[in-house]
Amino acid sequence: MPVRNIRTITATPATTLATTLAFALLMSGCEPEGASGETPSQPYTDFFTPIPESAVFPTDNPFSEEKRVLGEFLFWDPILSGGMNVSCASCHHPEFGWADGRDFSIGVDGMGLGPNRTGVLETPFHSPTVLNTAFTGIARTEVSDDFVSGPYFWDLRAATLEDQAIEPIRSEVEMRGSGFLEEEIMPELLARLAAIPQYADLFSAAFESAEPITETNLAQALATFQRTLKTSPTRFDRFLAGEETALTGPEVVGLNKFINGGCTDCHSGPLLSDVLIRENQPVQVDRPAVRTASLRNVERTAPYMHDGSRRTLRDAIALYEGRDDLGVTLEDDDFGDIENFLRTLTDDTFYRDVPPSVPSQLPVGGDIGN
Repeated sequence: MPVRNIRTITATPATTLATTLAFALLMSGCEPEGASGETPSQPYTDFFTPIPESAVFPTDNPFSEEKRVLGEFLFWDPILSGGMNVSCASCHHPEFGWADGRDFSIGVDGMGLGPNRTGVLETPFHSPTVLNTAFTGIARTEVSDDFVSGPYFWDLRAATLEDQAIEPIRSEVEMRGSGFLEEEIMPELLARLAAIPQYADLFSAAFESAEPITETNLAQALATFQRTLKTSPTRFDRFLAGEETALTGPEVVGLNKFINGGCTDCHSGPLLSDVLIRENQPVQVDRPAVRTASLRNVERTAPYMHDGSRRTLRDAIALYEGRDDLGVTLEDDDFGDIENFLRTLTDDTFYRDVPPSVPSQLPVGGDIGN
């Protein structure tokens, strides 16, 4: 997968995008009305920008193909779990849009993949996709040289993707298990990796140091691989770039309702997420407040909400019916239109390779039934 320095994507002039709704609706015979009965007062690029063309890498962990290859092996290798039966891919698999299709993920005692995975120990939240993690926190497609993506997790507790990459390994439920104390697991894993000649070579190729197999380098390799997992521009991106016919008239109606209904108060920017903790939640008020989820490829990552309680995209949208307390004013006849719009954010060309083997020679992905 080619990875380049990020480049600026020039937005279409506001006047062009401001006329797009009228054009598309004229072609479809629909009237230009949103949830409030009015067209947006601002051009679409005031709310959204296209997905960046390339991944964004921090200056203290620049991209190299050697790091990416190492990180991909580590992502799929259950050697990073205490019982050597769980990998990062156990909960983030390309078959499910780099999520797992479950309400809650099953960790160290799990068997199987996705909705068919069985076990007792569950994570407290729905597993999000790792697609587009390189862009978390980005406001527009043009970024400064010192941009660092983040923060991560539903509660934003990890400042960087490198920090995030280590936490599941330390988690007793997710990967560590009960066989090791938290302070014991990392020395154990580094010793395992050092004992495998292929990993010794891979770390030496990726990091120029006398002792390259370290926790920091492990985190950097995993983060590097994850930053290469991104969606390509969708029909919505082409629409934002000025291709007026990239969306149908009904899809533009849905976009209009999405804006007028108040959805962009939380879902805006390239990822359609402000990456902020939202105290007011439409589901399970007894659960802790969580961040706004990205809507990129949302069609491919059911079930929905942080508790996985909504099975379909339509059900998730319906949660916001008449929710003035959340600043959202949707009605029943808006749901289908908004669903049509959200499907224009789908890209099925994302990277989905599965390595045929991993250096540990353990089952690829762990006990997931490959």
